Amino acid sequence: MINFKIDYNNFTLKEKFFDHKSSLHGINHTYRVMFNCLYLSKKINKKESGLLAFCAAFIHDMARKHDGLCKEHGLWACESKFDLYKDKFINQGVNTSQFDEIKFAVKNHSENVEITETHPYYLTTAILKDADALDRFRISDDNLNPDFLRFDISKTLIPFAKNFFLKTNKINFRDFYQVIDFGEKIYPKV
Repeated sequence: MINFKIDYNNFTLKEKFFDHKSSLHGINHTYRVMFNCLYLSKKINKKESGLLAFCAAFIHDMARKHDGLCKEHGLWACESKFDLYKDKFINQGVNTSQFDEIKFAVKNHSENVEITETHPYYLTTAILKDADALDRFRISDDNLNPDFLRFDISKTLIPFAKNFFLKTNKINFRDFYQVIDFGEKIYPKV
C-alpha cells in the first residue's frame, strides 16, 4: 500500500536519539506520525512533500526537554538533531536544497502560527502538522479538534488514527516495518 522506496531500515528509532524519554513524544508517537505523513501524502498525491514531511517527523520531537507545552522543541530539533540525520535524508533522495523545507516544517510543527497555502513549504508543513495532530489521542480522547486539521482527508481519518493509537500504544516496535504493518491493517487502502 505505502511504497515510497524509502529504506525504512535507516529510520529505526532508538531511545538514545531523544533528549527526553517520553511515552507521549517518544518512539511510538514518532513512528505513528511518520506513518501518517506517508499515508496522508499518498492520499493527497503529494509524495515529494510526503517524503520531506516523513524526514521532518523522524526528528520533530527528539529535542524535547519535557512533555509539557513547548513551542521551542521544533527549533531545538533543527539545531541539535537535523545535522545528525541529514545523511539519512540524502540517502532517500532528499536534495540539500530541500533541507530548509524540512527544517521549516520541524520548527513550525508546534507553532500556533498558520502559513498560507501559497507558502512554498506549506504542503510539507501541513502534512507534518496533520500527521502529528492525528496522534493526539495519546493525550486524551477530546484533544483533537478537527477544525484545526488542514486537509479534508485528515478529518475522515480521525477514527482510524484513534484505533492506530489504541492498537500500538503499548508495543515496543523493533522497526518502522512493524509500524507499517499495523497501519496498513487499520487505515483504509490507498
